[in-house]
Amino acid sequence: MNPRVAPIVVAVALLATTGCKHADSAKTASATPQVETQAAKADTAKPGKSGAKADDKAAAQAKPKAAGLPKSVDTKGLDPAEVKILTGILEDQFDPCGKPRSFKDAVAAGDCALATRLVRFISHKLQQGYGKRKIVALLLREIERLNTVVSIDTDGAPRLGPADSKVTVVIFSDFQCPFCRKAHKPLLALQKHYNVALYYKHYPLRQAHEHAEGAARAAWAAQQQGKFWPMHDVLFANNHALTWDKVQGYAKQLGLDAKKFAADVKGEASKKAVDRDYNQGREAQVDGTPTFFINGRRAETLEQLQDAIREQLGLAGVKKLPDAMDVGAAAAGEAPAGEGKAAAAPAGH
Repeated sequence: MNPRVAPIVVAVALLATTGCKHADSAKTASATPQVETQAAKADTAKPGKSGAKADDKAAAQAKPKAAGLPKSVDTKGLDPAEVKILTGILEDQFDPCGKPRSFKDAVAAGDCALATRLVRFISHKLQQGYGKRKIVALLLREIERLNTVVSIDTDGAPRLGPADSKVTVVIFSDFQCPFCRKAHKPLLALQKHYNVALYYKHYPLRQAHEHAEGAARAAWAAQQQGKFWPMHDVLFANNHALTWDKVQGYAKQLGLDAKKFAADVKGEASKKAVDRDYNQGREAQVDGTPTFFINGRRAETLEQLQDAIREQLGLAGVKKLPDAMDVGAAAAGEAPAGEGKAAAAPAGH
């Protein structure tokens, strides 16, 4: 199989976190660079009308912007001071699609889909109570995220869905990470719903999770007997119990050859396979789990993941997409809205 291009690029209330992080993230080369200045860090999100946000609003009211917003901008849910802050940001920043014009002019022209999406991003941050400086810092980071494409070699990685899918999702995950456990069922539901190719990459956070690497090697050993995905599901269902004796019991439940399984888990090949995935994650600047890549673009939450899948399907020429899933309900363990509308994806290797 040839190397495939994979994503960056989702956060419902349940998963609106950065997930499981490196215990030594400050020391590792894979730590994500901080884009906020000291001033931006001080300008933290605070509910209500006080603090840095109130100062921003006062400044906006004292020095109103000369021009208004393009008609296409939806200001529902924003008060007049917030609208002025939004206007100021759009006037001050450049076109996120790279043309020599302002962000506001890009929105008005209507030929930069990224600009439209980022206006919603800014509005959401205003509604959350963030001040202008903090929003600009977050905006620049979001633009970088959406414009960065990385290449990940998926040769030999376990796959669900068609190998020739126009959309490839790669997940870097840790079987002992509680955030990965919460995300894994919604992730599988999204894969079936959109019938995309999903590849799994091992990213055990060794210093934080003592059983993560052993579980990764066990999943690799199960893959050698054609049972990666069943073992994947069992490990997540029991990720509080991943000692060797427990893992051997799971292998027995799945009908694996016990002698071959044990030899593969303890062998050098499983270590090399897990290390290979882990090093690929470091090169892609993965600093926590779960992290998703959709056609090379990074996503860290289920919302971002679904948005990226829908966008990439649209860019690939798919004219009629299934209704968006309620990933929040799926993450909470409820039946996802729309599940079952799409045909079940064929399993890969």
